[in-house]
Amino acid sequence: MMVMTQKVCIERVEVRGAAPYLGMCVDVEGCEMPVWSDDPRVVLDWLCDAWRCRYNQLRTRRMKWNRGRSELVPLGAVVDSRTDRQVREQCSWLASVPAMVLQSPNRIENTDWWSANKRRKTLKKRHRYPGSMPGFKSRKTDPMFVCWYNKGANAVFHKLNRRHGVVVISGQNSKEHSLPGRGCRFEIRIRVRLSQEIRPYTSIGVHPKAGYLVFVNDPLPIPRKRTGLETGIDRGCAHSLALADGSFIDLPKNRLEKIDGEIRRRQKAQARRVRQSGLSAKEYVRGGHRSNRYMREQEQISRLYRQAHRIIDDFQQQVSHRLVSEYDLIVLEDLNLQGMSRKAKPVSDPLHPGRFLPNGQAAKRGLNHALRSASMGGIRQKLEYKTQRAYASSLLLVNPAYTSQPCSRCGHTCKENRESQAEFHCTKCGLKLNADTNAAINILQRGHQQLISGLDEAGRGNTASDIQDKNIAKDAAALKREPTASH
Repeated sequence: MMVMTQKVCIERVEVRGAAPYLGMCVDVEGCEMPVWSDDPRVVLDWLCDAWRCRYNQLRTRRMKWNRGRSELVPLGAVVDSRTDRQVREQCSWLASVPAMVLQSPNRIENTDWWSANKRRKTLKKRHRYPGSMPGFKSRKTDPMFVCWYNKGANAVFHKLNRRHGVVVISGQNSKEHSLPGRGCRFEIRIRVRLSQEIRPYTSIGVHPKAGYLVFVNDPLPIPRKRTGLETGIDRGCAHSLALADGSFIDLPKNRLEKIDGEIRRRQKAQARRVRQSGLSAKEYVRGGHRSNRYMREQEQISRLYRQAHRIIDDFQQQVSHRLVSEYDLIVLEDLNLQGMSRKAKPVSDPLHPGRFLPNGQAAKRGLNHALRSASMGGIRQKLEYKTQRAYASSLLLVNPAYTSQPCSRCGHTCKENRESQAEFHCTKCGLKLNADTNAAINILQRGHQQLISGLDEAGRGNTASDIQDKNIAKDAAALKREPTASH
């Protein structure tokens, strides 16, 4: 089942009613004392830690192959088979966690585990690196927690006005964990800023450090009509998207470069503090020698990275929606982005054992940075699920090999056709146009050939029957027109 989210910004958080019981702590004299707090930051951190703890407890039940792949062993050193009720009784700091928060890791951990294993199997079949086994959630990751809606049992949303709303998460302390005179019930009220109407949702995900909240709900179909338009798209670094009609769609590079420059400036400031300490970077970071200024710089760097990610995601959401609304058929290259950003192999120096010759890794590092900045995989992912939700719109993936060298008019293929990164000049028919536009036209032509033949050149087993609207294959076979004429 496909799900999507509506993301909203958190404006402020309030804790009303009783102060939530956070567990026992040890004072200076070594005595245990109960702790209550109605500080919103402390309460949200408590919920995030509780959710991550329960998630990792459930993850200990998973099995993995040992080093010799002779037997299955537990993923964790100790298998935690306790139920939610037993955890509340034995871990005092989890006793007052709302039930809809403590129950949510059960389903989410199971979904994460099986989806990660399915993804690893798919990558193995494609002869790609599957990555490491799914493990535990770390403190270093973005702290968050999930609360089920459960038909209004918790995480209830109330709209205040056109631009603001509040999500109420309710909970209660047990009688033995309640402060006298304060009652036992408490409410965590998260005020959010709205940009659109909130649709019916099944759960919410709260990310306090990042400052946003997401409503998980069913996707809506994209209303559209047949336009008869088709396009091929060439993804690249110079132009984010080049269409077969000669138009270009680019990321807001000026804003992203400004953010990247600020990140580099702060990273240099961090490196300067490491040098002044006289320690190695690993000893400075892991040895507990980090200064407060170093940590403040790290928080700002994380904030800038999140800002850049939001800019790219917003750009791709808008562009993918526009492409799906305008075109009946969109053809993309099935790029192996992981292989494209792989490190260059070291070249040993035969005259000096133990040394290595230049292998172009310095230049490759710059290309890898450009590939990551372009975020090519994000646009494909968004086009895939949006074409599934739209009527009479399809996405087709084709083999990316030799799409930039052939001439889109006569088909002549040679390296000399590419005069530079941006210029294409056919040595046979004399066609001159932008190299990315020529590649986009070739991609569209290859998509037509794939539809007509019913074969999948990318090796996925896709045929014309795998496309949502089968009439597109009939239209492509009947038209057989020039790619530029369809625009």
